[in-house]
Amino acid sequence: MKTTLALLAALAFASAAHAQTMPEPPLASPNAGRTPEQQAQAQAARLGKELNLSPEQQTQVQQLLAAQRQATQTAIQQAGGNRRAMGQAMRAGRDKFDGQLKVVLTPAQYTQYQQLLAQRRELARERRQNAMGADLD
Repeated sequence: MKTTLALLAALAFASAAHAQTMPEPPLASPNAGRTPEQQAQAQAARLGKELNLSPEQQTQVQQLLAAQRQATQTAIQQAGGNRRAMGQAMRAGRDKFDGQLKVVLTPAQYTQYQQLLAQRRELARERRQNAMGADLD
């Protein structure tokens, strides 16, 4: 009887310890299950609200985003696993997109867009730091 209780207690302890060390499942990407066109449409709609875009501007931004996503996918495929080449191609694509976007947006909208990007970069940096700090605990 004592052996059975000791065995049950050990199993309960081991199960509790295992449950605490199980990693949390990753958060689902907001773009999971969406086509690149759907992703571009959703991002253009979000930017439309944030930057107060006209319907014409929103359509142009959506087209630019779709083209950028296609160029990114092509760059990834052509890089063939070469991270440096992929990074360079993606940077060039972002620069091209940025130049095209500058033509579509008003100067005030473009400034606001740059501020939104800076805020998102800062949030991403904070998340990475928090995640790294959580790993150290």
